[in-house]
Amino acid sequence: MLNSPEFSIQEVVPGVSAIFGGICNRGIIASQGDVLVVDSGMSVAEATPLRAQADKLRNGGALTLFNTHPHPDHVFGNQVFADAPIVAQQGVRDVLVNAGEQVLAGIKQNPQMAARIGDIKLTPPTLTFQDQLTLFVGEIEVQLIYFGVAHSPSDSIAWLPQSKTLFTGDLLFNNLVPASPPGGSVANWISFLARLEQLGAEHVIPGHGPIQDPSALGVLRTWFETLYAQVKEAVEHDSSRETAIATLPARMQAIAPRMLEERFPRIIEVVYDEVLRTPNK
Repeated sequence: MLNSPEFSIQEVVPGVSAIFGGICNRGIIASQGDVLVVDSGMSVAEATPLRAQADKLRNGGALTLFNTHPHPDHVFGNQVFADAPIVAQQGVRDVLVNAGEQVLAGIKQNPQMAARIGDIKLTPPTLTFQDQLTLFVGEIEVQLIYFGVAHSPSDSIAWLPQSKTLFTGDLLFNNLVPASPPGGSVANWISFLARLEQLGAEHVIPGHGPIQDPSALGVLRTWFETLYAQVKEAVEHDSSRETAIATLPARMQAIAPRMLEERFPRIIEVVYDEVLRTPNK
């Protein structure tokens, strides 16, 4: 099970592993019997093997779960870790407490997704921070840093300064057109990617897509900047939102192809509305 297509482990540096399988990428940090899990996944089914691996590595120490942001594919597995502290920026708890049931009900309107997530008991974070929280997982220092509104209403990362390892959450999508659900900001996202580049990470685990060279942060930033420029030009030429959605995907794919093209309409719509609100940006 631990290296099946649904759940596989890739060691990044000693004590730090990326977890693949399921909808999003996750992580496990383990040292001296302590374990920190980065994101729980979309369901109990996704979270169960993750918890089993965490328990295997744990040796009488602390077990903690960190949620990078409040989207379902990263937090709906939280109930599997309900007996441990669940840490996140305050905004993650606020979203789950105030809108979680509505989001869950909406997802269950899709029979395929309802079957995939199964029975979910929403489990919000129990320990929150505002700007930054430093944890020590055994001898490994982990800085949980809040960035703000970008991919979601509350995006945070896990930064391990000793090994220069970065868990980006969904601030980084590799090889994929990024998802842009309601409540985010592409302009902020571009700025945050630039800040992440300045960390000088040597190992970067994205929220979605394969692990790539840390230059992937700049690749996504450039992709967003190109999209923003294309949309801004369309607005300046009085192109409608519908025209931009119809014409820009092919242009973007010719410049820098990415998978999941079906996401283009949504992200172009988000950028179009942002440009209308801030035409001089």
